[in-house]
Amino acid sequence: MINFDFIIKQKKTIFLILILLFIIEVLSFLSYHFPILNLIFFSLIVLLFLVLTIYKLEWGFYILITELLANSMGYVFYLESGGFKLSLRIALWLIIIAVFLSKFLTEFIREKKACLSKYLQIPYFKNWLVLFFFILLGLVLGIFNNGFSDAFFDFNAWLYLALIFPLAYILNLNSFSQKFKENIILIFLASVFFISLKSLVLLFLFSHNIPVLVFDLYYWTRKYYLGEITAMGSGFHRIFLQSQIYSLFSFIIILSAWTFSSIKKIRFHLILFLSLLASTLILSFSRSFWLGLFLGLALLFLVLWIKFGFKKMLKTIFVSIFSFVVGFLIVALVIKFPWPKSTADFDLNSLSSRANISVNESAISSRWALLEVMKEDLSGNFLWGRGFGARLEYPSSDPRVLEQSADGIYSTYAFEWGWFDIWLKLGIFGLIFYLFIFWVVLKNFWINFKNSKNFIYLGLILSLISLMAVNFFTPYLNHPLGIGFLLLVVVLWSEKYPKFFENEG
Repeated sequence: MINFDFIIKQKKTIFLILILLFIIEVLSFLSYHFPILNLIFFSLIVLLFLVLTIYKLEWGFYILITELLANSMGYVFYLESGGFKLSLRIALWLIIIAVFLSKFLTEFIREKKACLSKYLQIPYFKNWLVLFFFILLGLVLGIFNNGFSDAFFDFNAWLYLALIFPLAYILNLNSFSQKFKENIILIFLASVFFISLKSLVLLFLFSHNIPVLVFDLYYWTRKYYLGEITAMGSGFHRIFLQSQIYSLFSFIIILSAWTFSSIKKIRFHLILFLSLLASTLILSFSRSFWLGLFLGLALLFLVLWIKFGFKKMLKTIFVSIFSFVVGFLIVALVIKFPWPKSTADFDLNSLSSRANISVNESAISSRWALLEVMKEDLSGNFLWGRGFGARLEYPSSDPRVLEQSADGIYSTYAFEWGWFDIWLKLGIFGLIFYLFIFWVVLKNFWINFKNSKNFIYLGLILSLISLMAVNFFTPYLNHPLGIGFLLLVVVLWSEKYPKFFENEG
């Protein structure tokens, strides 16, 4: 069902990735105080990345994926000129695409037919082409209707889909594809572990109100788009990092692994990891994450009941509840740690009030106000949408908006309602084909799960469904965080590469 041997043997590799990520965070924090360091570190990383990517494309891909998984918006370092910021994420993307294109053109000139046939075998290639057509159409309409600047900056996140081509290039190196997938798993585990540790460290620092450091951390996090740290009352702070969505996916996949594992030692370690992930999801205070998790777990329990019996379902429910109880205790322990003296309090009332969507809260009221405007706009642009960069104005209750606008009217082309955003930019047919890709992938993964009883397929199915649910309220599938996960899932676990995770170790 799952081979854990390579994970156990590569503990040092996971630890090394954690150390490197920690060093990057420290250097980023230092660059907040000394801006020249931001330029120096950005330049050094980009130069090193270029050299490694030219030498081996897969090495560059490892770095690119690590950056994606561990950093929310990609601005851990950035290049700024005239008010424009080039994020490290975009710089890495540009380099890896450029290096891939040079390799592709060299191969194409040498042997055209064999080169093209390789990429025609990309999983669901025809479906991707149709989606690319509607994305391009959305860009053209956006430039004509909304101006080049808004259209391009709204569109550029979708360029992450182009990584499917260098990813396919790497996996077609048959002697290396298995090792590549194992390394991606190690990077994923290390990055998710790092996100959890970072969330808890930030929680500790803000709960204990360490002078000077807390102030700098807050403004560093905001300036570098690393996440959101919000005071929730009683000294407690919400620690929300957009990359915590990978903790959601990991919880579902790891819980599926626990369900189908029979080795006690492995099951024990999986429960510990589940508890850490649960603590991250709790302190994220993200209703979208909670909804996606609830839907994913409900479907997991239903599948287990129907396919494997009530007893297996009941055990899995118990483990999930136990993990969240321990996760809550981890959060409480971090907050109440006696030294230095804690200034915060945290209880279940905080969670229950956050889960109540009827609460008169600025974020909720603003989101519903936006929805009304979007529905009206979509009714007049049902078929083709308005293209990228389409702006809407709506009354916002966000304090930051009210500081700049007396009437609270906010104009933007970036919308919280992810699926409606896609509809407005790509039109109804673009939305349908995007959903169709999910349908085809989910159907094929379900067939693979029924035939093999391999937990990885069930975990990935439920993760993708959770991603689709989260995207209703928080946009991820028009952003590298969601697109990157989708590409990894679709390509790495397609029928073309079936060898991974075959036997339980």
